[in-house]
Amino acid sequence: DDPVVFMESEVLYGSKGEVEDGEVLVPFGEAEIVRPGRDVTIVAWQKMRFVALAAAEELAQEGIEAEVIDPRTLRPFDLRAVLASVARTNRCVVVEEGWPWMGSGAQIADSIQRHGFDDLDAPIVRVTGRDVPMPYAKPLENLVLPSAERVKQAVRQVTYRD
Repeated sequence: DDPVVFMESEVLYGSKGEVEDGEVLVPFGEAEIVRPGRDVTIVAWQKMRFVALAAAEELAQEGIEAEVIDPRTLRPFDLRAVLASVARTNRCVVVEEGWPWMGSGAQIADSIQRHGFDDLDAPIVRVTGRDVPMPYAKPLENLVLPSAERVKQAVRQVTYRD
């Protein structure tokens, strides 16, 4: 009567990092600001969270402070938290592994521009997988999926530093 779909990226299985003690519950519909910033909001989830964080760290060396938000759940989606961030930074980049046509990133960008248009000083830029079938070879896969470099280019574009 109340189905739940949980999707995870097996690519993250080999990731290492700190793990909290005890039970950890991810609150549905509550985004996490994983890196505060003032110049641009980057919305990214699952594997792209780590790509966005890597890009944000590199951008900080250029004097661009990117706020990285992980929505953690896409439905329900914490639009309020994303809009609050965009109101502070006035710019937004949405990063997802999927193809550019339709998808979650497109819906997020649409929701931000519909509900937060007056706060935007630049068009929202989406960084997605390339519009090609996913290759099996690792070097080609790396060319298809979003990278920190592509995220940095998008950030420079919305901050008018390209």
